[in-house]
Amino acid sequence: ARAMGMSGAQRFLHVQLPLALPVFLRSLRVVMVQTVGMAVIAALIGAGGFGALVFQGLLSSAIDLVLLGVIPVIVLAVLTDALFDLLIALLKVKRND
Repeated sequence: ARAMGMSGAQRFLHVQLPLALPVFLRSLRVVMVQTVGMAVIAALIGAGGFGALVFQGLLSSAIDLVLLGVIPVIVLAVLTDALFDLLIALLKVKRND
């Protein structure tokens, strides 16, 4: 790219950024899925949210409360992972064209 006379900004926008974007999105995907899991763990310190039902169910041995809290977390994590996977695949196809 440098031999073709591209400036530093052009090299970044047209060469380096497209090559780095899939790696960046994969790492962001991992972070987002872990964040969903950490929302459940946050209930341990009294933050509420998704984890409140899980830990109420665990403390009272009520499996229905545990499932009521766990199922939305699983759905949210799977959807987040699938959306990022789709975005990465779309960028890969676009780059190959």
